[in-house]
Amino acid sequence: MDKPQTIEEMLAYYDRRIDDLQAENELLRAENESLEKRLREHSVSEKSKGNALLQPGKEYDLYPQEIHEILMDLLAEARKTVLKGSRRAHILDDLLAANTTKNIPGKKTTALKNALKGYTDLDPALRRKLKDLGIDVAEQGRKHYKLKYYGDDRYSASMACTGGDGGRGGRNLAAELIQKFF
Repeated sequence: MDKPQTIEEMLAYYDRRIDDLQAENELLRAENESLEKRLREHSVSEKSKGNALLQPGKEYDLYPQEIHEILMDLLAEARKTVLKGSRRAHILDDLLAANTTKNIPGKKTTALKNALKGYTDLDPALRRKLKDLGIDVAEQGRKHYKLKYYGDDRYSASMACTGGDGGRGGRNLAAELIQKFF
């Protein structure tokens, strides 16, 4: 449309513009209400899912879904000792089937064992592999390194600067770190 020339044309133009903006505003408000409703429903659904079995504690995930992965791993281990055909077995089987995981603790375990196999010294490649697993390496004197899991002082270990024992030191260290970290 051309520029309004007269006052009547300007008033008509702005009346139409106001009507258009009010209509757009109503559409956006309706869409916003719909999205807010979906968000509330999703939030209630997520809360009921999370609260169905366990209340969250004060611990937090060091990597995405860590606590879930560890709990599922523990349930799978517990399942091995439960009598087949028992109520406990059925509950554990149901929970394990309903809760998928990426088996991150298992993958980290395998990667750490492979990284420390035949360990003789901490070269940049090994340091990078440990970092990828969430293990921070800091100097601690001339004979040892201090390892921390995701920088958390509660999960730490010492690593000899030079591995000996024909690779046994690396295997032993891997076993210790797996128990403490994963």
